[in-house]
Amino acid sequence: MKNGSDEVRIGRSENLPKWDLTDIYPGLDSASFKNDLDEYNEHLSRLQVIVEAGETLNAEKIEEYIRISNRINDLKENLDTYTYLMYSTDSYNRDAIEKINLLEEAAIPLKKIRVIFRKKLKKLSQHIDEIISGNDFLKPYEFFLKEELFLSNRQMSEREEELASDLSRAGADAWSRLHDTITSQLKVIWDETTGEKKTVTQLRALAHDPDRVTRKRAFQKEIEAWETVKTPLSFALNGVKGFSVILNKRRNYSSTLEKSIIQSRITRKTLDSLIAAMQESLPYFRNYFKAKAKLLGLNKLAFYDLFAPVGSITRKWSFSEARDFITEQFANFSDELGNFARQAFSRGWIDAQPRDGKVGGAYCATVPLKAESRIMCNFDGSFKSVSTVAHELGHGYHHHVLRTTPNILRTYPMTLAETASIFCENIVFNGALADFRGEERLAALEVFLADQSQVIVDILSRFLFESEVMKIREKKELSPEELNELMIDAQKKTYGNALNQDELHPYMWAVKTHYYNADFAFYNFPYAFGLLFGIGLYSRFREEGKSFSEKYRELLSNTGMKSANDLTRDAGFDIESIDFWRSGINIIKERIDQFISEGE
Repeated sequence: MKNGSDEVRIGRSENLPKWDLTDIYPGLDSASFKNDLDEYNEHLSRLQVIVEAGETLNAEKIEEYIRISNRINDLKENLDTYTYLMYSTDSYNRDAIEKINLLEEAAIPLKKIRVIFRKKLKKLSQHIDEIISGNDFLKPYEFFLKEELFLSNRQMSEREEELASDLSRAGADAWSRLHDTITSQLKVIWDETTGEKKTVTQLRALAHDPDRVTRKRAFQKEIEAWETVKTPLSFALNGVKGFSVILNKRRNYSSTLEKSIIQSRITRKTLDSLIAAMQESLPYFRNYFKAKAKLLGLNKLAFYDLFAPVGSITRKWSFSEARDFITEQFANFSDELGNFARQAFSRGWIDAQPRDGKVGGAYCATVPLKAESRIMCNFDGSFKSVSTVAHELGHGYHHHVLRTTPNILRTYPMTLAETASIFCENIVFNGALADFRGEERLAALEVFLADQSQVIVDILSRFLFESEVMKIREKKELSPEELNELMIDAQKKTYGNALNQDELHPYMWAVKTHYYNADFAFYNFPYAFGLLFGIGLYSRFREEGKSFSEKYRELLSNTGMKSANDLTRDAGFDIESIDFWRSGINIIKERIDQFISEGE
């Protein structure tokens, strides 16, 4: 660990870890990086020959296509991951930005190849079952091949798709990078006397501060910061959403939401049942907000009070305390999960230090050629940060389970992507709750409910907001003021009168990076799906004990080989039924009732 003024200390004067990525590649200009890129391009040429030769495909060509695709996807993911790891922790890094552009350009032919493959595969649609059953290699790829057949009806011509890929680099992808760059570098003066500045990430972290004056000041400073960049960010959002609207229409989707449903590998009935259950739950959460306001001595919560601590858990966790606690709780579920967490901490896979130029939030990324993951977070010592680390380690464990699975078979949808992460959050929370008594228990319940309210109430507000934005964007661009109005309206519909409606957050559209991904619109409801499905799985674990860990592992291992509906049905759940989602909501309601009762 380097010493110096840039080190961030928290808790017990502990240095937060910054990852060393040289074990992936020594650098962006290293020989190994170049060799992998060269190999990628060589395989690309081979793949192009396969799909362009002849008028049709046969079993042998499909098998070769899949074998090469698995390798080429691993190479691409490894290169992409490393480059983004470098950029996301230092958005000033011009070399990383240039390499991102280079890799985006290198990916264009791959998209064209897939378009041709789907087109030729479509000619075999009547014989696909016979082809698969007659080839042992292809049998595990049945779901992939049939999904490709379906998507062959959701693509433009080869030349149009090639043009779309080329234009996306200067269009939607560029707008997305603009958002990342602006938000990672945005800061304001915090202390007029000393000139101390804070980034918006640091300001948002102060939402967990026990002092309401500090929370409110941080909130106001954050709003001031967003005000200074609202114009470029509104252009970025309009650019991304406009790009999506045009392409999705051309690709025969009835709407961007339909595309998101298909990407999530669920049915519209599943989504409608999920959203309906979330809306039904709003009165429960509003009761929680009102009870929290009472405990804080307030008539109503403001937006900046949502994460205010209640009870005695106001201490800062050191990173080593978080490490030990998470590892212990994971090991209580299974030895494999505990050992995975221990490895991630000990081998420096986690970058936890907030700093200038580092993007906000947290994520987990796979490094397939090493069969490993890397986790980025902005650890601030709160219990929420502990939960976030557990969440991202859940993603990492999912990758760990799939690490030897061929690339195509480990590509799972957004809905199932959140299952393991939220399951791990539940492990950590329930472990903490079991250790706490009295006021500490109340505080732990509050932390849990604050998180759940974000995944149900705030996610619903984001879903409503994005739904309106997509409708309007089909007709015109939206101004920053219109975006603010839509966001406030969505928050009023979900938080209701439980929050002071004069102190909501109009710039949440600028905060959340998910809005700025053209390929994955509506990346909000998958979190609610993952939460409620994860709760269902955790309840099963509580009933069955450690023996459930093998069933859980098997479920994760199949997430890239089935639709979400089929996978969950195999696990004993009917996700098209609103009763399934209500069962998860009811478990949260029990926690709300406990919180209200213990707070009286």
